[in-house]
Amino acid sequence: MAEQREKEPVVQAAARRVASRWINGLGRVTLALLALGTVAVIHLVGLLIFTNGFLLTRLSIPAVSPAYNATNPPPVPPSFEKAVIVIIDALRTDFISPNYPTLKSEYHHGVLSLPTELSEKDPSHSLIFNSYSDPPTTTMQRIKGITTGSLPTFIDAGANFASTAIEEDSLVQQLLAVNKSIAFMGDDTWMGLFPDKFKHAHPYDSFNVEDLHTVDNGVIEHIFPYLAPENRTEWDVLIGHFLGVDHVGHRVGPERETMRQKLKQMDDVLRDVVDKLDDKTLLVVLGDHGMNPKGDHGGDSDLETAAALWMYSKGPALTGPAINDFDWPTYTFPGSTKPIRHVNQIDLVPTLALLLGIPIPYNNIGAPIPEPFSSSLGTLAAASGATAQQIERYVKAYGNREVATNLLRLRRNAADDSLEGAIKHNYAVCATALSSLRALWAQFSVTHIVVGLGVLALGVLASLAMYLGVRNSGPRWDAYVRFALDTALTAGAGVGSVAGTLAGVYTRKPAVALQVFFVAMAVVESVVLAAPLFTGHIRSITWNLGKSVGPLVLLLHCLSFASNSFIMWEDRMVLFLLVTVLVVHMAQSFTAPTASQRLRILLFALVFAVIARLLSLVTVCREEQQPYCQVTFYSQGAGQPNWALAFAFLSAVMFFPRFIATVLDWSKSYAGPAPLFVAVFWRVVIVVNTMYWVLDFCETWDGLNPDRIPLAKMLKQWAARLSLGAVLGALPYLWWGSGLCIRAEKETDQATGEEAVKVYGAGNAWGASYLLWLLVPFALVHLVSPTPGQMVLIGMLTALLMHLELVDTQRDAAVMKRTFTTGQKGMQATFELQGAGEGLIVRPSFSDVVPLALLATLAFFATGHQAVLATIQWKSAFVGFDTVTYPWSPALVVLNTWGPFLLAALAVPLLAIWNVSPRPNDTVPIVGHVLQVCLAFSTYFAAIALASATCAAWLRRHLMVWKVFAPRYMLAGITLLIVDIGLIAAVAVFGLTQQKVKRTFRSVAI
Repeated sequence: MAEQREKEPVVQAAARRVASRWINGLGRVTLALLALGTVAVIHLVGLLIFTNGFLLTRLSIPAVSPAYNATNPPPVPPSFEKAVIVIIDALRTDFISPNYPTLKSEYHHGVLSLPTELSEKDPSHSLIFNSYSDPPTTTMQRIKGITTGSLPTFIDAGANFASTAIEEDSLVQQLLAVNKSIAFMGDDTWMGLFPDKFKHAHPYDSFNVEDLHTVDNGVIEHIFPYLAPENRTEWDVLIGHFLGVDHVGHRVGPERETMRQKLKQMDDVLRDVVDKLDDKTLLVVLGDHGMNPKGDHGGDSDLETAAALWMYSKGPALTGPAINDFDWPTYTFPGSTKPIRHVNQIDLVPTLALLLGIPIPYNNIGAPIPEPFSSSLGTLAAASGATAQQIERYVKAYGNREVATNLLRLRRNAADDSLEGAIKHNYAVCATALSSLRALWAQFSVTHIVVGLGVLALGVLASLAMYLGVRNSGPRWDAYVRFALDTALTAGAGVGSVAGTLAGVYTRKPAVALQVFFVAMAVVESVVLAAPLFTGHIRSITWNLGKSVGPLVLLLHCLSFASNSFIMWEDRMVLFLLVTVLVVHMAQSFTAPTASQRLRILLFALVFAVIARLLSLVTVCREEQQPYCQVTFYSQGAGQPNWALAFAFLSAVMFFPRFIATVLDWSKSYAGPAPLFVAVFWRVVIVVNTMYWVLDFCETWDGLNPDRIPLAKMLKQWAARLSLGAVLGALPYLWWGSGLCIRAEKETDQATGEEAVKVYGAGNAWGASYLLWLLVPFALVHLVSPTPGQMVLIGMLTALLMHLELVDTQRDAAVMKRTFTTGQKGMQATFELQGAGEGLIVRPSFSDVVPLALLATLAFFATGHQAVLATIQWKSAFVGFDTVTYPWSPALVVLNTWGPFLLAALAVPLLAIWNVSPRPNDTVPIVGHVLQVCLAFSTYFAAIALASATCAAWLRRHLMVWKVFAPRYMLAGITLLIVDIGLIAAVAVFGLTQQKVKRTFRSVAI
């Protein structure tokens, strides 16, 4: 037979002669871990190199604008001696604008009313603007913008909570250069950006979104003593950064009574600040960004980029007659009917610099707000001209020929030499430079991009080659893997060492040498591992409908990343692809040999499809999906919807543990430790998890007595800590210390009267035990997910169990058809007791893995996430903690965001071991099957990462690159790393499961 003749291909035969002694000494589980680790390192190198070339930071020039002196006087006389700058984090334009939307909100419209009142009373001294905050709308980037006048970059968003000092020229640096003192209080992000720059500093933790008042109370405690007449000599610029409005938005959203109370508090604070101002001090109140309807930010929607700006003066007027000679930009807030004056947020930088008499920071590309310089055309011409000259100087130093050419063309085409013409020309220079530099948001290194894509592509081929090699080698899979890894690791280490050494000698830069070493090593290892694909040593897959649907779906998923529309609607597309696979299973059900198998396949596929459809109903919406998408993950006010709260306890207490017990009972595996583990300990944990989020809801519920809020907060945190203790300690110990999910009973043969011991559950000894362990990380992800996310995770695990039963039934049908075809008799006894050889083993296929990958992606969207920064659920960082606690808080956010992918990766071995009983004489290559499905799962997400990276690189000048393509690549890259880590952990846990099986069946050689 052809299959028998191909049992020992050339690669396997050579393995015993060539493989190094060290790799031959590795156990099979360790060998599988080494294989997955090698593939993971290749993926990591490719992602790092590509990211290094694609997401370079904006070029900042270290030069500093020259100081004013007798030969270089200020272009306009300073109007103010001091300034009070109040940042109310996430203060959206409509929170202070008199032109709020038609559908007025009682919670945030007309509450902070002081700016409107003073503007109506004295419009020449009080100005309200909509200021456009460039995305990403995260606090650190916006602070950089309002102090340097420069643009942010996409990669800066990742550093929002790990601020690094600003080295470029800024308002802070220019103030210090003329011996002006700065006093600061509030968001501690400022301290990371400007360390040791403030004469007085009172920072407070900025990341604790659960805390609505500590930072604000701290600012209030310190700002008013500084405003007292006796303390005004202690500062020239006073900066207060309030965080309460932003935290309320993250916590409960803008449509809640809590927001109204917080804005009322800010209104009271500003009234007291205005009362204490003197005639020589300018008051500037601004939001660093806005917030979307559920209170988050980070993206570029209108609500996130619409930040409020209010300027007020008791002394010099802030507007003059010259302002009426020009048409200035306006903005109509969504839902409003009246426009409001519009500026760019970075325009505040040259405006403050000119008003305070300090040089404009060198890297600024903002234009001066015209109103404060409109007392005469000459003053406005001088202010705008000085800014235009500074921007032209920066553009020349920046060295971009295209931008410089655009500015030169403007100068040549200047309309006239009048003051009006000069003013128009100066603002045209500012606008042209800004639009041109926005188009050059990031620098790209094509070399790094190409090398990174090459490594990623080779990584996909390497994992695919190993998958096929393991699949086709049967029980001798380890010989193939030993030879492949030994050759690849030896060649990769050798070539990488030589290349890295030569690069280090040539460049004398250790960082370059290290980079070359890893790239060369990854390339050589990938080439060696992928070589069998092109040498004929790996047989191709037999193509049919069932086996081809998985690769076809992967191809379609990869091709979709070439379209921004498909990426925007990926949550719907993934559902379509998943249901397509399940429809193919339903169609194939009619080919099963028995009626019961046909019915089981049909029902399992149908239930899986129904669950997938229900999961897709839970979603958050991208801005681009409106008005065709309705948010269901959050209720009005960004809280937890009532349906989730209503069903949370019902599913945790009754349905879900009972369902798992039922599934285990189908294989007689609800025995041994399973009843106690599932029905008692694990049930208590998920009930406590649900209790945490119910208490979280009660904490901000308007119907709760305020005196009970501290009690609800305390109970909530201790519930989370109890769950964390159980998940990280008690449940793993209980799992490892308990036996298998089997039970033994004595039975008497009615014919002979002889007693015999019958073991129930042995047929699923691996799968049932591994499933119990999977419930442990499931409980952890369940804890950090809000109640709708918990319901989605329950649906995800339910669908997973349906898929396991579906795959198992399909394998039984394949074995039965093969038996009928070959005419073998007594199949059941031969198959179960004697092993029957490789002929009756149904190996896993790539198409078995694809539904699990699609299910994980669908669950990612259904747990309230999208490929945009604004959907990150930061409040998960405080599950069990009152403040930001490193490294736990970032880890909890990662679990909340990528939990579905991690759970799917950890569940992959179940595809190979579900309802597969331990057998003697090594007749089932169980470790090989586990490695095979893990490699298939890794290949799927590696291909997704390669496709998204390729499309992002190819379309890097596309209008949507930073809004759509770059975030999707970042999601795909991090997902691939999470998946690789999860697969390595899964194989390690399977090794422990195998030890438990061996410990129980010591007499069986497994």
